[in-house]
Amino acid sequence: MRLTKLVTVALATAALAVSSATADPGHGKAKPTCKPAPVMLAGTLANDPVTGDTSLQLTAKHANMLGRLYAKAGNPITVKVDANTHYRKAGAASTLDGLSQNDRALVFAKVCRADVKKAKQSGSALPELAARLVLDKGPKPDTSSESNTN
Repeated sequence: MRLTKLVTVALATAALAVSSATADPGHGKAKPTCKPAPVMLAGTLANDPVTGDTSLQLTAKHANMLGRLYAKAGNPITVKVDANTHYRKAGAASTLDGLSQNDRALVFAKVCRADVKKAKQSGSALPELAARLVLDKGPKPDTSSESNTN
């Protein structure tokens, strides 16, 4: 008789512990609403941005898988820039007004994967790109000035 009481009390305690442990699996954190996907675009700057501009124009020549969707949509591509955007020119930190028209540039951005999928399925406009990093490689080197001596 004592053994049955002991087993019953142990099972009841275990059931209470399990139900309270599974009551809050997220610990108060909501699931993220967006899974960011990387977008990389390589090309030349189509405008000469100045301080205070909220976007820049890029004529894309190369892109990753998601970037190709933006390149096929039309060139030049408008890319938003904000206070979180980092700029690099010639290996050093730079600013937006340090970029020049016709400079070769790499633009790294992130976009919500679900928004791109939804736009692709419905045929609507792609979501705006917000640049996280702009790498300016300077103008294309002039190869015609090299002399060919035979």
